[in-house]
Amino acid sequence: MIEVNPRYFYAYEKFNDALYCLATEPDDVRQRLRSAYWHFRPVGKKHLPEHLQNDYQWVLNQLTRFGPEIGRDGKVLRGAVEETLNRIRNSTGSKIAERILHIYHQLNWLYMEGEEEP
Repeated sequence: MIEVNPRYFYAYEKFNDALYCLATEPDDVRQRLRSAYWHFRPVGKKHLPEHLQNDYQWVLNQLTRFGPEIGRDGKVLRGAVEETLNRIRNSTGSKIAERILHIYHQLNWLYMEGEEEP
């Protein structure tokens, strides 16, 4: 029987769902990232081991780097993630997806093996 470490289960579950979107949805990587984002969005730094927090912050920064589109009346017309994904190249989206995969692999190792470093 495999012993599991429940400490990182929440983040593992969210990134597992995000990875499923990235791997199975038929759209280009930017559309798949949009779907994946909604799965891992609730994850906070407290849900991740320290050595993955910078990777997670990098993903969030990349997905919001252009900020929201604001209308003349001051209302948000398009959120930062949607605006960014509309403006980046597929190759940039692929780099973001690779980092999400890296985080997932690390969480999978920690969850299944219960060790701090793979």
